[in-house]
Amino acid sequence: MINDEDDCYFFKMVQDTFEHRVEPAYDRDGETAFKRLSEISTEVPDLLFLDWNMPKWTGKQCLIAIRRLPGYSEIPIIIYTTSREMKDKDDALRLGASYFLSKPASINQLYNELGYIFSLDWKMHELH
Repeated sequence: MINDEDDCYFFKMVQDTFEHRVEPAYDRDGETAFKRLSEISTEVPDLLFLDWNMPKWTGKQCLIAIRRLPGYSEIPIIIYTTSREMKDKDDALRLGASYFLSKPASINQLYNELGYIFSLDWKMHELH
């Protein structure tokens, strides 16, 4: 759940170059994102990117709530954020995030980061 429309556009543009199909979803706030994920008709994704800095419910609040949903305790959740604060990273990982990705400064860096993330066998790795 990416909170910024521009970020969603760039993310989708870069991820379209990979075999892995990721469907970025834009929600205006964390509360709306959580409601969508908690709907019974919503299929549990293989991988979830979650913005850390969202209005209403923060990424932290969403992460805690998402991890409690049926089917979401084991899926990889990648925090995607402008934050470069070690405290945010530590909090995210402690609360169940699988990876903490500070938004890269360029499209090339985003490409490299997504390439790395998509190359992982998430059943075998728990990276931080």
